[in-house]
Amino acid sequence: MNKIFYLAFAFVCITTSISAQTSSGSMMLGGGLNFSSTSFQNGSSGGSGVTFSPGFGYFISDNLAVGTSLTLSSSRTGTGANKSTSSSFGLGPFVRYYIFTSNESFGFFGQGQISFASGKTDPAVGGITKSNSFAISIFPGAAYFFNEHWALELAINGFIFSTNDPNTSNDNDKYSNVQIDLNSLFPNFGVRYHF
Repeated sequence: MNKIFYLAFAFVCITTSISAQTSSGSMMLGGGLNFSSTSFQNGSSGGSGVTFSPGFGYFISDNLAVGTSLTLSSSRTGTGANKSTSSSFGLGPFVRYYIFTSNESFGFFGQGQISFASGKTDPAVGGITKSNSFAISIFPGAAYFFNEHWALELAINGFIFSTNDPNTSNDNDKYSNVQIDLNSLFPNFGVRYHF
């Protein structure tokens, strides 16, 4: 009988501390790091790129977080006289709300985000071009807290509206895009740290 009581007490303490990670005053960290490299068999020079996108959120009330993510990227193609480089910086404030199931370690979330980005490209031929973009996205996801600090996340793209200006010195190249993507075959996986 005592063993069952202690196990039940331990379970309550663990699940309480897990759901407490989305309580008012808690914080979360996440992000991504992507590196790519391309080379060709025929001796042509390839390219490389790196993208770093950290994110931080603060729970202003139980299960409701506000935060922001940064995106820094840099890429290069070619070498010598054929070298082309590009870099960009982005900022994306977001709001996220969690709804937990009867299993307090598992819940769903919805996130809305506004993203601003600015970039620069220095091509092998021609002058430097600057670009800007703006996007609004709303997407659903699910999170499983496998301990009191770490959560595994799965999200799909949902709704995205974006406007892009690939060359700010040219007024005739701006375009907008609307995307609704609920494709479960290409989800986004992530890990987030809560404290």
